[in-house]
Amino acid sequence: MSRRPKPWFRKGRGWYAQIDGKQCFLARDKSQAYDRFHELMSRCPSPVARGDEIAVLLDLFLDWTKQHRAPRTYDWYRERLQWFLDSIPKSLRATQLKPYHVQEWLDAHPSWSSTHKRGCITAVQRAFSWARKMGYLDVSPVAHIEKPTAAQRDIVIAQDEYDKILSLVADQEFRDLLTACWETGCRPQEALAVGARHVDLENSRWVFPPKESKGRKRPRVVYLTENVAAITRLRMMKWREGPMFRNTKGRPWHPYAVNCRFERLKNKLGRKYCLYLFRHTFATRMLESGLDALTVAILLGHQNPAMLSATYQHLAHNPRFLAEQLRRASA
Repeated sequence: MSRRPKPWFRKGRGWYAQIDGKQCFLARDKSQAYDRFHELMSRCPSPVARGDEIAVLLDLFLDWTKQHRAPRTYDWYRERLQWFLDSIPKSLRATQLKPYHVQEWLDAHPSWSSTHKRGCITAVQRAFSWARKMGYLDVSPVAHIEKPTAAQRDIVIAQDEYDKILSLVADQEFRDLLTACWETGCRPQEALAVGARHVDLENSRWVFPPKESKGRKRPRVVYLTENVAAITRLRMMKWREGPMFRNTKGRPWHPYAVNCRFERLKNKLGRKYCLYLFRHTFATRMLESGLDALTVAILLGHQNPAMLSATYQHLAHNPRFLAEQLRRASA
């Protein structure tokens, strides 16, 4: 059985796919094109009844993910599973898949970090685990792959480093995004997704409903400083629909676009930064300022304050911080 078609880009025109023997225009935007592609493919008769074609199983998993998980979760799986599918032989079936196929895929990308490789393994494992639970497979062929250890986020951005970053950013659009992440400690995906409908300026906060929050169990509230509240007010007036943080062309920030900006700053700063370091630094600053762990956990959106102990244990090796805490307790 041949592999299912996949979208391709036609310069100057947009994304297309060969479906049922016909070339179909999907969209100009890549994300919208893949959404349309999976929608069209879901209408085609599924050949999975004939066996265990990997492309079909992954498409079925993505269809289920799109229906039952947050959009950004679907995008995360779709991207990594497409990379994996492109790396294996077209004739390979799920019963022939071995852990070494996954390992060879990862080894072909030495520039990928251990954390990124761990995420890629997780994506593949969950897809085949889902196929097993749904009855498409008797066992998952990749259940026992050894994952690399995720790298610890132990880099903290000093105030002068942050000031230097801002000084090198010429456009207000990216400066606003960086400021919001620095002063609120929000997750990067929250900053990229927040729109006017999430804003509660009366209480200086963004409120994401459970279905748009991490874990999808309870609302996520991001509290705003006066500075970020002012930025929010201006941006929601300009962008009443969709994400409010946008680039100079008026397009919503995409994780890749943000990564490219930091990549260009790397040569001037001598280090590659990312928005998650802003969140990590926010938590460290709050704890070092004497704010209690429960309050910091709430501000970060953690359901369990114990997560702070595991993630920010580097403070236990900061003698100045510990000495200051002792002086405060003894005062």
